[in-house]
Amino acid sequence: MNKSVLAVSIITYRRSKLLDLCLKSVNDAMYKKAYPVYIIIQDALEDDLRVLNKHKSIITEISHIRSKGADVEELINSNRFRAWELPLIEKEHQFVICLEDDVEVAPDIFDFTEQVLKQNIDSKNFWGINYGSFEKPADLGSYSRLRFGLHGPASLISSKSFKRFKMQRLQKFKGAIPWDSWVEPLMKTGFVATSNVSRYRDNGFSGTHATIQNHSKYFQQLNNSFEYNAPKSPLEYKNKDIEHKWRGDCLIYSSNRTIKWYLKYLVVRTYQILKVVK
Repeated sequence: MNKSVLAVSIITYRRSKLLDLCLKSVNDAMYKKAYPVYIIIQDALEDDLRVLNKHKSIITEISHIRSKGADVEELINSNRFRAWELPLIEKEHQFVICLEDDVEVAPDIFDFTEQVLKQNIDSKNFWGINYGSFEKPADLGSYSRLRFGLHGPASLISSKSFKRFKMQRLQKFKGAIPWDSWVEPLMKTGFVATSNVSRYRDNGFSGTHATIQNHSKYFQQLNNSFEYNAPKSPLEYKNKDIEHKWRGDCLIYSSNRTIKWYLKYLVVRTYQILKVVK
């Protein structure tokens, strides 16, 4: 895939050790590839800058964000917006893999991405890619088409999806509506191609934003799935829908009843806005 088509964006905030692991995993996965890497860093410290300098050979551009007294929720939304806007709008890439600094990606994440995009790019109902899973499928190269939102730690969207999200409108609410809650009802009108085995490890239990413990069910299941993903030979990447236990509303996609899901999106969006403005 042409490097101008796909890019990587990493959001980071004062977690230099985790950022180091994240960048190392991206660098390792970038073997014989050269996709642009953009860093969105909030209130950088010296340790953060040392890590960025260590990995400068793969970093295309660094965007510095200052908190300036903004609420945490507003900053989370703003950082996500910037992580999408910089590569997709300003740099005009067609797709971006957005990572949080507490993940390590699988060595084949780019091979997987390239094949999934090739197989789904022409579908009008395709919103993006999720890289997380709790499952341990027999076919490590498979993915499911699911009605779901985006996995915050590691996911991909297109410039088309970004424009349809209307994130500028969300910015007006200053964090009152989380970005993932904003995009999810719209994304459920179509599908997200979701890896059937986790293609990232989540180290968030040791991060500053962690709210649950290392032994929590989420981290155990996702990271066990990641460890299970250790292919000994090149994989064939293909669609093979399986049930995902991410959440009860994580459903296998069917083109039937799409109108119902769009109507549901309109109801949810209206409720979200009215709840904030009243």
